[in-house]
Amino acid sequence: MGKGKRKKGGGAGRTFAVLGGRHELEVRSLTWTSEQIELFYRITPALPERWADEPDGSMTEAGPPIYLSLEAKDDLGGEYTDGGGAFGTDPEGRFTEGSLSLQPGPAPGAGSLALALSLTCGEQQSTHRIDMPL
Repeated sequence: MGKGKRKKGGGAGRTFAVLGGRHELEVRSLTWTSEQIELFYRITPALPERWADEPDGSMTEAGPPIYLSLEAKDDLGGEYTDGGGAFGTDPEGRFTEGSLSLQPGPAPGAGSLALALSLTCGEQQSTHRIDMPL
C-alpha cells in the first residue's frame, strides 16, 4: 500500500460480462493513495484453477494461463501503468476475487479515470473500458 491516507471513489457495483459471456466481473471498489490506485473485483463463476496439488506435494498444470492487466488515463490526460495485482478463488470455488493496481496515484485535480481492463484466459481474451469517478 502506498503512503498517505487511502481514499475511496465511486463506481462500485458495476458488472459486465467477460470472456465471451461465460463469466461476470463486478467492480467492488476503487481506492487510492498518492502513490497508487487499486481496483478490487470479483469474477463469477470462478476462473479455472491453473495448478492442481498432487498427493506427493508437487503441482501439475490443470487449466489455462490467466492474465489480468489494467491501464488508465485521467480526465487531465495523465496516464497510469499496471502495477501488478493478485487474485484467488473463494474456498468453496464460487468466485475469483482480486485486485489490480496502477501507478502513480491520481494527479491533483483529476476527477475521473478511463480504465482499460484486459482479461486473458487461455485462448480467450476480453478488454473492457470502464469510466470511474475519483
